[in-house]
Amino acid sequence: MIKTSVYNLAIGMHVSKLDRVWMSTSFFRRSFLIKNENQLKRLKAECEFVFIDPDKSKNTLLSPIEKTTTTEAIESASIEVSKTKNLLIKFFAQLQQGVNLDTKSLIPSISSLTNDVFNNTETYLYLAKLKEKDNSLSEKSIKVFIFYLAFAKHIGIKKDKLFEIGTAAILHDIGMLSVPEGLLRSAFINKDERKYIQNHTNVGVEILSKENVFSKLTLRTIKHHHENIDGSGYPDGLKGRDISLYARMLNIICMYEAITRDRVYKKGIFPIEAVRTLVCNVNSKIDTRLTFKFIEMLGVYPLGSIVSIKESGELVQIISFDNNKVFRAMPSEAINKKQQFDKLLTIHSCDVHQMINVNSCFVEELICKQDKVHAFLAG
Repeated sequence: MIKTSVYNLAIGMHVSKLDRVWMSTSFFRRSFLIKNENQLKRLKAECEFVFIDPDKSKNTLLSPIEKTTTTEAIESASIEVSKTKNLLIKFFAQLQQGVNLDTKSLIPSISSLTNDVFNNTETYLYLAKLKEKDNSLSEKSIKVFIFYLAFAKHIGIKKDKLFEIGTAAILHDIGMLSVPEGLLRSAFINKDERKYIQNHTNVGVEILSKENVFSKLTLRTIKHHHENIDGSGYPDGLKGRDISLYARMLNIICMYEAITRDRVYKKGIFPIEAVRTLVCNVNSKIDTRLTFKFIEMLGVYPLGSIVSIKESGELVQIISFDNNKVFRAMPSEAINKKQQFDKLLTIHSCDVHQMINVNSCFVEELICKQDKVHAFLAG
């Protein structure tokens, strides 16, 4: 038998053993031949690895597996995001039209995307940082979902909880669909209007409870994602550790997403400025320890930061940061040009000398050795 990741599987391979008790999965047999794409999708959603029997396989793992390039990974992730986003759009439309909600299609898609984000976190985080003109609820929900799962992975949340809390993240603002659009677009609202908007957490839980398919953990996380550490939040005015870990995490993500997103009445701020805003809100609105863990996940220079290279004056955007303290960046003018995704600039943190003003109120300058500045990687 050959142990392999579910992402190496193909139709024609014979699965002889799963990485978990088969009764806990949707498969009826302990071993089986992979015959179609549906089986592949289910394996990717439910397992991390399996054991393949080459002798019983019509398609084997003996041939070398080609490494996925950065471009291919981003394009593949974009497709998966689009699929789930389209289902969300349909789901939200059904709710507004008062027709039966199609949870049977949405839930498997969330499960599959949860697994993808967990296994390809860096790629999905990059997508989440792209500036989109689309300010729809579905777009916002996808971004919160990606940031939330990346955060959960970073602090070591058990994988068996990811689907439930991921579902809470992607549906956290479903109650906002009950709020008139004009009210949401207004920069100034009165006390009564504010209370009406704040009731969206209760409305969301009420909507999803009727479906009888969402867990108590999911519903509880949605209800309390606007509770603040100092008790100033809503709907129940909970304080400190009375707010669940998952709701405290979601509160941080929602704040970060909101202040970095362009809205009708306010332009989003840069990631590095957003980090400063988060720090200003610790011990009042958001959990201190979790906030700094989130900032740690974003990296020394948060993903999306625009930095200037001293040698050339070129502006680049940070798109990743790994445990070896290596940044990867790309020219800022190429942010939305897929054909340049594979030409990444490698910058070592030891070459970061100082921060100066460049992004709005403040910008970072990277002083890099010339040979490293021009060290481009493919993929």
